[in-house]
Amino acid sequence: MKTKTILRIFTVAITLVATLQPSFVAKAAEQAQQQTPRAVPVSAITLKTTTIQLKQHLPGRSVAYKVAEIRPQVTGIITERLFTEGSMVEQGQQLYQINPAPYQAVYNKVKADLLRAEANLASVAAKEARYRESLKVSVVSEQDYDDAKAALLDAKASVAIAKAAIESAEIDLNYTKVYSPISGQIGKSTFTEGALVTANQSTLLAKVTQLDPIYVDMQESRKKVLSLREKSKNTDKVMVTLDLGDGFTYEHQGQFQFSEVTVNPTTSSVELRAIFPNPDQILFPGLFVRATLLLDTVDALLIPQKAGIIGPGGQMNAWIIDDKDTAQLVPIVAKEIHENNWIVTKGLKIGDTVITEGFQKLRPNAPVVVTPAAEDKK
Repeated sequence: MKTKTILRIFTVAITLVATLQPSFVAKAAEQAQQQTPRAVPVSAITLKTTTIQLKQHLPGRSVAYKVAEIRPQVTGIITERLFTEGSMVEQGQQLYQINPAPYQAVYNKVKADLLRAEANLASVAAKEARYRESLKVSVVSEQDYDDAKAALLDAKASVAIAKAAIESAEIDLNYTKVYSPISGQIGKSTFTEGALVTANQSTLLAKVTQLDPIYVDMQESRKKVLSLREKSKNTDKVMVTLDLGDGFTYEHQGQFQFSEVTVNPTTSSVELRAIFPNPDQILFPGLFVRATLLLDTVDALLIPQKAGIIGPGGQMNAWIIDDKDTAQLVPIVAKEIHENNWIVTKGLKIGDTVITEGFQKLRPNAPVVVTPAAEDKK
């Protein structure tokens, strides 16, 4: 009887152990799993150098290459307007005719004055010559000869004055024809036929603007101008492209011309200028544009902008994967952007594995496993 009781107790114990063993094993496994952190799935890239062209983006405005303000240089009545408003005019093309009659009369008068002065000169010269010969044989006094010589010099001066008067009258007569000093597009005419204009008046007759080529003026801080020079020291000609907005890129490239040496005290900026061909006159003065200066070509380390994490103090960091497949947060220096990437100058090197996605849940030394990036799954 006692033996049967012992066997029964042993059987019950075995049954309990068999029943409880799976729960013990599961709990032990759970505790082990909690002690070993699960690897975080992330996307990453391996750094390598990429050849890029450095660029600098600047706002700017287009400025006319040449502007001529047409004003009368003599006073008179406009008798003709010889152009169509808004049309293209050529350098030397006549634009207006001012009544030439008064100036023609003055010109004719001074020509007559010259003829009279020349006739008087001939008479006085002959008299001076006779007195000179007579003085040799003492027929006339030295005073008479001196008077004749002075009269000759006065007659020569009168001729010179008459010639100068002719030149002045001819200039005024020519100014009755108003010409364009440059080639370009002429605007509206402020005066019409029959209007009285005065010499060098403040009101314009018209304005001629040359649009091909055309300037684009830009503003940049003095510090960044120095950086621009440093980044273009290996480029003979810095070319410039234009973005006109609404996705429209200007088809012609321009060339950087110069930068001013004077800093604007109000804006602390320096003016820069580029010149562009404008054969189709798409660019007009005053147009706002976005200019891109094409600088040196260099080899650079690039990381996606989303991989650069800026901390509260402004320090930029990036997550990398070390040789133990754990994540580490490292400080980096990246002040320039190329397309959608940061150009890294310090903190990373060729061959580093940089995490680009999934770092939001990371902490230092966390194990990671690399999975394809979202764009690679498509």
